[in-house]
Amino acid sequence: MKLFPLLVLAVWLFPAKLLASCSPDMMLLGQVSYTNKALSIWRIDGKNPYTANNVYNDLVLKYDSVCHLIEEKVDLDMSLYGLAYYPHEDVDSFEKDDNHLRLLIDKLKLSYAVSDNVRGDLGKLRSKSGLFYLQSPASLMNNYYSGFKPSRIYDYSMKQAYSESFWGAVISKDTEKQSLSLSVSPKLTQIDKRYESSSNWSATERSNANERYMISYTDYRFGEHTPSMNLMLGDSKSVAFSNSYNYSPQFAINAELAYHFNQQWRHLETGKAEMVQHYAFPADLYTTSNDDGVELALGLQYTTDRFSQFGVEYYFQSEGYSAAEWRKQTDLIRFLNQEAKVALLDQAFDAYKYLMAAEISNTSNKGYFLGKHYLNTYASFLMNDQSSIQSFIVLNMRDKSSLLGITYNKPLEKLDKKLEMYTGVYTAFGNQDSEFGLFGETIGSYLGFKYHF
Repeated sequence: MKLFPLLVLAVWLFPAKLLASCSPDMMLLGQVSYTNKALSIWRIDGKNPYTANNVYNDLVLKYDSVCHLIEEKVDLDMSLYGLAYYPHEDVDSFEKDDNHLRLLIDKLKLSYAVSDNVRGDLGKLRSKSGLFYLQSPASLMNNYYSGFKPSRIYDYSMKQAYSESFWGAVISKDTEKQSLSLSVSPKLTQIDKRYESSSNWSATERSNANERYMISYTDYRFGEHTPSMNLMLGDSKSVAFSNSYNYSPQFAINAELAYHFNQQWRHLETGKAEMVQHYAFPADLYTTSNDDGVELALGLQYTTDRFSQFGVEYYFQSEGYSAAEWRKQTDLIRFLNQEAKVALLDQAFDAYKYLMAAEISNTSNKGYFLGKHYLNTYASFLMNDQSSIQSFIVLNMRDKSSLLGITYNKPLEKLDKKLEMYTGVYTAFGNQDSEFGLFGETIGSYLGFKYHF
């Protein structure tokens, strides 16, 4: 957070008349949602750690502004979110947040145009997304989820905001033929509370707990092909390649491949799991090793003349749990569920379950999956009245658990389309030992609005 005072000072040094050249925008989102969770494999103090049925009220206020501090030279671009939620029923042990109010600095970027095609950015920055909706191997600058544990706004405009942006700097050169950039994300802190969900960490822990340097290159000189390469250095080392092939103006074939020199997320150590089952108690259960790994994503995407979109994606990661490795994890959870009838031992078992649940959740909170093979299909339909329907299905190809969702969004003509209404449903299907059913099969629905001031 040391960069924040520097940015404030930089803005303060500019004359007030220059600060007047700003383009502010505000948006208010409100939502009521209902969630039903089936009984999961987990027990805390002998009880289900999730509320079976609950209703949540969520409210988000977003503020955007771009200020031209020096014409065509220096800009200040900011995006801030205020989040709040209230559950109708008290949430249970695995769902508790430290607070129900939160301020997110999604973007606070001071930009300086060195020349017509060279620019430097400093502040809280967003990393570029890849070619895939499900998981992009070429997106190497991944950060943790910053929203609340039991509830979130399901409007698609909020998806990016829930992933914490990073404090750092980017210098880039963009021409018609190619693009080259260097991104720097310094290590500003370390994560101490692995037994907590990332939603209860500080913003800096979610974004800048590792030292990262990324060089990115994209070439536009190959006609229908757009190849790119990312090289990550620092605490984690990776190299990734991607290519988008426009077979026609409407049909695209996408591919991304990444090679990692160490694991990207924390895995359960088999030896430590066995120690617990023999009543020896290590301080930690999860770690990242120096084992190398590969990620691969392949996808097809078709866009109609009316801008409806259809796609299918396949994703593979070599470091995902095998069936045997995953079974050791669920076996350990069941072992820890047993009632020892010795207070200190029962408390120790519950503490390990809190740790395991947090570690598993935080892997997902960083955008990763836990298995090896996945299939994703999605569709987006744009209607004549500018309303839209968006849907997706994600399948874990090993355990057959799945995620499904559909959202309907409609701008209202009466208020010059400043007000949009949306509604939808989502599900997580799978048995208690599966990835998407591990925390209980879930069915949810939501109704919300989005108002542009």
